[in-house]
Amino acid sequence: MTDVLPIRFDAIASNYDSVRGHPPEVAEQIGRAIAAVAGTHARVLELGVGTGRIALPVATAGCRVVGIDISEEMLRMARAKDHGQALWLLQGTIEHLPFADGVFDATLAVHVLHLARDWRTALAEALRVLRPGGVFIQGRDWRDPQSCVGRLRSKLRETLIELLPGSRPPGAGAAVGQALTKLGATVEPEMVAATWVAPISPAQVLDEMESRSDAETWVLDDATLHAAIQRLRAWAESVYDDVQQPEMVERRFVIQVARRGVKVEG
Repeated sequence: MTDVLPIRFDAIASNYDSVRGHPPEVAEQIGRAIAAVAGTHARVLELGVGTGRIALPVATAGCRVVGIDISEEMLRMARAKDHGQALWLLQGTIEHLPFADGVFDATLAVHVLHLARDWRTALAEALRVLRPGGVFIQGRDWRDPQSCVGRLRSKLRETLIELLPGSRPPGAGAAVGQALTKLGATVEPEMVAATWVAPISPAQVLDEMESRSDAETWVLDDATLHAAIQRLRAWAESVYDDVQQPEMVERRFVIQVARRGVKVEG
């Protein structure tokens, strides 16, 4: 499903923080947690830095952060937020990093590997630029799967399988851990960097999907998205008494660390 459809990152940049952003106190917790893993004054490279929603809190926590992204509009927004010029930002692809071997203490990837054309190459690059003993940090946002968000996303995937027989979700996922091990890294257990709750209604979730603010819909063509939303709205109205009624949804930011060995085989 994602192998042939281009993702229009520039088009979603303006809405990205409204959907993926964290409350200020949560962003601060996330930044401190990542900095604690990376090390004091660590040199950190974020792959797919986007609008800087993760990179800026990490820099505030004391790290020296470099960010790379394919989208100029995403980078423009990151630069606009980086008033103190804490970040070094450049445009490029994560499959071909313009850095020498072993120059970073940590590399960071948040919701990006599954969007890469070749995530295995991107992963090898992320480890190549790490010093021996450095850490590759994956971060992800978690929302209660039993909430309206979780249920509607699950229903969206089910609906897309019906609309697009033979389609499959983006790559990466569980295979990343196996690939990291093959590359000589030691994968550590996940840890929760922050937990909070936020209100959202089924109608809001559907609106985010329809407007392509939700990452689940970025790769869909217009006709498929329209058909999927029609089915989802009908399903939601049959399940919920009032689709406009918000519910408090538990959210978490989860990180997982992979430590680079002395030798990484590319």
